[in-house]
Amino acid sequence: MSYAGPSATGRSSAARPPELARPASGMAAPRLLVPRPSDRGPRAAIFAAGVVLGIALGAGAALLLAPQSGDDTRRSLARRGRRLTRRGHDAWEDLRDELRRAARRL
Repeated sequence: MSYAGPSATGRSSAARPPELARPASGMAAPRLLVPRPSDRGPRAAIFAAGVVLGIALGAGAALLLAPQSGDDTRRSLARRGRRLTRRGHDAWEDLRDELRRAARRL
């Protein structure tokens, strides 16, 4: 007799999926393989790396397919970079001032 899989008729425990089957007396219940939260760390890191890589490739493609010339694009990027740097410095100075005020109040 060859094995053709669980019987489709009847309600025997062999027809149930392993996670729903009742263990025989004296046997341990089958364990489901569920990833633990600690196992998700490497997956999250790989996903984050993929997102960063996708953003970088998208930005590169956008620069290559931009409707303006290379000189105009470089000037625009330099201008935006200077503006962003200036805003970053201002934000750090504001944060430093707030922390100094909070320290004085304490």
